[in-house]
Amino acid sequence: MRLFFALPLSIDTTLRISDWRDRYAPCDARPVPAANFHITLAFAGELPERALEFLCDATDSWVNSHQPSAGDMLLDRVGFWAKPGIFWLGPSAYDDALAELAKKLQSLVVSAGARRERRKWEPHITLYRGCNLAPPAPDSEPSIPCHYDLICLFESQRARNGMIYRRVAEWQLARHRTR
Repeated sequence: MRLFFALPLSIDTTLRISDWRDRYAPCDARPVPAANFHITLAFAGELPERALEFLCDATDSWVNSHQPSAGDMLLDRVGFWAKPGIFWLGPSAYDDALAELAKKLQSLVVSAGARRERRKWEPHITLYRGCNLAPPAPDSEPSIPCHYDLICLFESQRARNGMIYRRVAEWQLARHRTR
């Protein structure tokens, strides 16, 4: 199973991102379907099926004992990673608690058998894949509010038309923080 933890996006946020991308940030690459927009917290990659139960149990235990908080961020900057050819949208600022949540989930996936990520975690939504060159600056700067209140464990499945992300488990986040 190919697994990852992520923050799913609301329908409203997804539509705003898709609309902004289509209007102001065209790119000569493969657009990620809006249904696949999310903010990855921890990528596990290919793991044996038995790791799923471990990840769910460990996450249940940690969420129940620590009660991580829901929150808000403003998606207001874009970036480009040349090596994977990814053009992305993300926040210029976010809560330390969100970074701690990602760090904890990353430690859980490593405990389940995943390789440790070498790159520093950067909250982002992939807009395009397969960019050979950095896209031009967008015609209009993004300013999209994003509320998050759920952690999901997704399974990534390859399909004829690209990837499909299936929710395997989810955890509600507690108290609302404002950013």
